[in-house]
Amino acid sequence: MVRIHLFFTVIIMSGTALVSCVEVAEGIGNGQAVSDLPFYVGWAKTDITPPKPVALIGQLHKRISTGVSDPLTATVLAIETRGEGNLKEQAMMVSCDLLFIQRFIQQQLQERIRTQLPDFDSAKLFLNATHTHTGPGFSDSTFKDLYDVSHDPGVMKASEYAKFFLDRVLQAIVEAWNNRKPGGMSWALSYAAVGFNRRAHYFDGTSVMYGTTNSANFSNVEGYQDNAVDLLFFWGPEIRLTGLVINLSCTSQETENLNEISADFWHDVRLELYKRHGKDLFIFPQCSPAGDQSPHLLYRRQAEKVMDDRRGLSRRQEIARRIANAVDDVLPVAKTDIKNRIVFRHSIINLDIPEHQPPTLPFHETDSVHPIEFHVLRLGDVAMATNPFELYLDYATRIEARSNAVLTMLIQLSCSSSGYLPTDRGVKGGGYSADQFIVGPAGGQVLVEETVKCINELWP
Repeated sequence: MVRIHLFFTVIIMSGTALVSCVEVAEGIGNGQAVSDLPFYVGWAKTDITPPKPVALIGQLHKRISTGVSDPLTATVLAIETRGEGNLKEQAMMVSCDLLFIQRFIQQQLQERIRTQLPDFDSAKLFLNATHTHTGPGFSDSTFKDLYDVSHDPGVMKASEYAKFFLDRVLQAIVEAWNNRKPGGMSWALSYAAVGFNRRAHYFDGTSVMYGTTNSANFSNVEGYQDNAVDLLFFWGPEIRLTGLVINLSCTSQETENLNEISADFWHDVRLELYKRHGKDLFIFPQCSPAGDQSPHLLYRRQAEKVMDDRRGLSRRQEIARRIANAVDDVLPVAKTDIKNRIVFRHSIINLDIPEHQPPTLPFHETDSVHPIEFHVLRLGDVAMATNPFELYLDYATRIEARSNAVLTMLIQLSCSSSGYLPTDRGVKGGGYSADQFIVGPAGGQVLVEETVKCINELWP
């Protein structure tokens, strides 16, 4: 396929980012039409649970893990199309049961696979996190005041965990790439009420994350919630389901305050889908923009609790039931439209986004622009686009509404971690997630415009 490199020049004028894009095509430019090609798929997974106690990151206090509630998993999906000569396209995606991905981790993996997988373009590897709050970090210097373990004997440092993680995930990447075989893909759209807007807005103009709603000052929930479950199904011989990409707008933090290591509700999702479809099924979670979302309810909590009790389920198990039901509801339909040849294109974009001024993060050295990497893929009728933020849902709505793809799957906390990106109404309401950030609403709209443009360029 066409290899596309996008180079952006950003000029800051009166707070506005002007972005120019130059596209350089290699491979099958020269006027050759985009066509569908035979499709190859490889899967692997690995246990990335730390072998020793660690500092659990995600809360604003230090927690040293006291054990393992359930394992952390990294799942690898390798995809490729092949044509005559050097006509091909590639991607390697890794989904991790972690709070975030740090840029140096992705870069080190890319460097290491260059020698191990010479037939794979290492730039086309990208990672995403499910945002569990009960897992380790990668860097000893990240939030050092909160998570310093230098005086905790027997506790694994974040840097030690990073080495463990890199070794485990590298092996899984090589396995997935070497395992790729001719396969099929189909997509479907389903629904499950999992994520909810977590910001209560009040008549006095303020907003509070997880704010009380049984107050006369309570006006409304600040933003939208999205119950869509975007699904990619991958198939082997004899219409055998081999793996699933599950994309939904909710972070994995139902039991976020545990002192044990845990993948949170994605562990329960795996167990439920294994029970229904066999333990050989690969499950690849993606968290779509959910900076103002979570599985926690602002109201109706008592009624939901009663319903969970009636079913004999924990809240995490109930979330898993809903997601598994969403999968099973559309599985028969997905079987009717399996493609063994697809149009596949993969763009990598490096973009400078204007930072918010004046700075809102006390520890951040403010610059005029914030560099990010994001990936945009076309997989048949489906677009997939990443971003490194905890992105408020409104931005996802803007992108999806203007995308030329039939189905658009967005992935936050990918390639790196750039913190919250709130909307203008979020900033006006204030409160946690909207009071300290690197990129603000103006930069968020730049991200929207560039993502829409890069998606739509793949649908000529």
